[in-house]
Amino acid sequence: MLPLAHVGLTLASFGFLRKKGLVKGRTKYAKLALASLLPDLIDKPLAIFVFPESKSALLFSHTLILHLAVWAWTALKDKLLWPYALAFSGHLLLDRIWEFPQTFLFPFKGWSFHKWRDVGSPQAFGRAYFEVMGEHPELLVGEVLGFIALLWFCRERVRGKV
Repeated sequence: MLPLAHVGLTLASFGFLRKKGLVKGRTKYAKLALASLLPDLIDKPLAIFVFPESKSALLFSHTLILHLAVWAWTALKDKLLWPYALAFSGHLLLDRIWEFPQTFLFPFKGWSFHKWRDVGSPQAFGRAYFEVMGEHPELLVGEVLGFIALLWFCRERVRGKV
């Protein structure tokens, strides 16, 4: 997925849960949006500038072992951070991580990540995403749904309902 889907669907989900009384406390929505994008904010620059030969856009922040570590840290240190840990890990669901077991189960399935396309420069990265959007139009549907969810969230937020 792309940013609108990650941010929009995450904020709308938490807004809906708060509206239903299932989420309490002071969740900062800007931090929640950041947490929903954090795996990409970490891995995409690594893919372009540090590991361009990996031909992967999903690296360490898309691994089970890192997400388990985040949840263990959240449970041990500060249980009030669980919404952010959930947004961080929810990113994996929206990326359909089950389609990339080589990355998700790194290093248990070996010391390499799922091979994708050449993403060794910002231009190559842009081309790769443009090609994928043509091959998988459902990703565009996810972006549209994320945009609609974000509009709903903003409307409810302005009305003071979330």
